[in-house]
Amino acid sequence: MSVLAAFSDAARDTRRAWHLRATLATAAFVVAAFAPLVFGDSRLADLAGGLYLAVAATGLAFAVGIGGVPSLAQGAFVAAGAVVSARLLQVGTPTIVAAPLGAVTGAATAAVVALLFVRLPRAGIAAATWIVAWLVAAALEALGWFLGGSEGLVVTAGPSPAGHYELALALTALAALGFAALARSALGLGLAAARDREAAAAACGIPVQRFRVTAFAVSGAAAGLAGALGVELAGIGDPSQYGPYLSFKLFVVVLVGGAVAPLGATAGVIVLGILSVAAEAIGSVENVAHARSHALLAAVMLLGVVSLGWDGIVRPVRRRFRAAGVQAKARVSRGLAARDLTKSYGPVRAADGVSLTLEPGTVTALVGSNGSGKTTVLRLLAGAVPPDAGTIEHGGVARTLQATAIFPTLTALEHLLATPRRHHGGLVRSLLATPKARAEEARLAMVARAALERAGIPPDVGASELPVGEQRLLMVLTAAASGATTLLVDEPSAGASPVDAKRIVDTLAGLRDDRRAILVVEHNLGVVRRIADRVIELENGRIVETS
Repeated sequence: MSVLAAFSDAARDTRRAWHLRATLATAAFVVAAFAPLVFGDSRLADLAGGLYLAVAATGLAFAVGIGGVPSLAQGAFVAAGAVVSARLLQVGTPTIVAAPLGAVTGAATAAVVALLFVRLPRAGIAAATWIVAWLVAAALEALGWFLGGSEGLVVTAGPSPAGHYELALALTALAALGFAALARSALGLGLAAARDREAAAAACGIPVQRFRVTAFAVSGAAAGLAGALGVELAGIGDPSQYGPYLSFKLFVVVLVGGAVAPLGATAGVIVLGILSVAAEAIGSVENVAHARSHALLAAVMLLGVVSLGWDGIVRPVRRRFRAAGVQAKARVSRGLAARDLTKSYGPVRAADGVSLTLEPGTVTALVGSNGSGKTTVLRLLAGAVPPDAGTIEHGGVARTLQATAIFPTLTALEHLLATPRRHHGGLVRSLLATPKARAEEARLAMVARAALERAGIPPDVGASELPVGEQRLLMVLTAAASGATTLLVDEPSAGASPVDAKRIVDTLAGLRDDRRAILVVEHNLGVVRRIADRVIELENGRIVETS
């Protein structure tokens, strides 16, 4: 594809996705660009500082809103970028070098924190990151000499306040665009799926932990860049500016503005700025210290968000995906072979020497009474639990859960786009919306829409609005969209009407024709008779019959 054709294609995509809110946001940024003609240097410096705060908050919003990871250490990542940049600027390093290195430092620091704590439950992540914010603040105080002691570290002069303001405004816009691009990428959709139902996302093959570490790194990069430029704007590296309150303030503005909208964090910063003026006025009248009035204001804002269950000022616009008439690639099929699988829970042997083979282009039904070991075998084959003994060989497995487990904040189409493996959908390509990334997205959207149309599911309807039978069918299609050659389907017709059960059978038959190896655990013997090429019966964890 030529450069001209790529730009033309991108322009068409932009026009297709444009909406009134985008027009208003663009107009607001254009008007804001003329602020240097109105305000003096002092006010421009304050505005630039607020916009740098918005950049850091937008990065945090991606981790909190899209990823569902409650990080309370964003101020620590700002500090990491500021410290590195301050030391570099002091020795004469140009801003164009110091600022990116600050971003890299913030990203690396955030990634390390994520690797340590991302496996914790969400409450544990919030507590652990809050402790990190305190530890970083204490370390900066203890190592005050690194930032010039109590007087701070004076850095070399950079751009003028007007220059910083224009740069901060541009970075705020780029951060919002980057947020929007990543939110609709494989990373963003996978994070949103895991945010809604982590177990179901992992069962469909989404690398939940890796995606969350990436989300942390993205938020840390934005924080580090904001810290690096903010310390140059201030002209001094002051350890007292990076205490735990900064992390708390960033978290509050994200919740107030809207954690799942590209401009939500910016809106939160604007609201905080407006209310801060009021807090200063009240504080001066009531003789309350400046810092205390701001802390009180942020606490009141957070209490309001929590008590009202508010989703924020800015709500997200429904994502739109371009479809292109590109043929899907042929699937290279590989089945699954399990030998002598054994799993015990105390004195109970849930799987006792289970051996089975799932061939491409076949459907195998696993039946048995409650407690016979079907679920354990399914979890062993999926890799959800390790066997005590035995081996499993496969070319890629995805499964559905026994309970209905759709992702309520995603549409049916987004379900199918959250799971596929992408060759051109990495972080950088998704962020820059490269031609190859957009072409691949269009191909996947075409394939996903076709699959939903065949199943009779409207693609752009929220999954939570679908009837239970269609939700069960959507779970099967989502697992299949992962590209796995082996599908493990647990009770697909549970709660489905006879009509929906037939649709599920037809869908499984189509996946079998697509050379998938399918294992179905099913109590509905009518479904088993219509779809199964082979039936395996379990009893007390052992295979007692195969037909």
